[in-house]
Amino acid sequence: MAINHDQIKKLIGEKEEVIIFEIGCADGRDTRKFLQTFGDNLKLYTFDPEPVNIKALSEIGATNYRGESNNDIIQDPRNIFHPYAMCDEDKTIIFNRSRDIGYPDKGEGVGRYSGSIHDPVNQASMYTGILFDQTVEAQGRSLDSFCKEKSIGHIDFIWMDTQGAEREVLGGMKENYTNIDYIYTEYYNEEMYKDQIYLNGIVEMLSENFDLLATFPFTDCQGGDALFKNKKIP
Repeated sequence: MAINHDQIKKLIGEKEEVIIFEIGCADGRDTRKFLQTFGDNLKLYTFDPEPVNIKALSEIGATNYRGESNNDIIQDPRNIFHPYAMCDEDKTIIFNRSRDIGYPDKGEGVGRYSGSIHDPVNQASMYTGILFDQTVEAQGRSLDSFCKEKSIGHIDFIWMDTQGAEREVLGGMKENYTNIDYIYTEYYNEEMYKDQIYLNGIVEMLSENFDLLATFPFTDCQGGDALFKNKKIP
């Protein structure tokens, strides 16, 4: 069972301004939950490079996978969406698009949740309804350069669903480790994507600045979600 958004709010506590990064926001399911859970003091920076998800988070009239309107998310000034693939540096990358043929229109317009900057391995064979038969050029950004550009000096919580790109995303925020309170990231302990990092590698990358607070295992594969807390927080 994963952490819920009320628990995240409790972790962050009462603050004049709350800054959350949702890296890999897909079509806005968790984006909406963040907006519903937090008040007017929230600034939510959301990121996704998948063209279908970009449309879902930026075009009036767009819907999520359930056919629900995303107008409320798009028009909410607290949600600041960017169509970037967060990674280790600013560069153009090739993004492997996923589509779930169990969704309407064979996943062409919805169900784009497993795409990655890495090539799929077990992800493609374990979930046979998910195809990786398309690629697209995407703009890669590091969190460090993004924060410098936007003059962001502190992040309360980072939510990462990056499908095997954890090494690159975490590597792109090293200059800001001391400015981040919590990191919540998906991980795999089997090779779902080529050259991915496992949980022990994530722990090693973050060990100087963060403690592993909890893990939330998946039930259908060797992996889950992991919550890290900055060592400076009591």
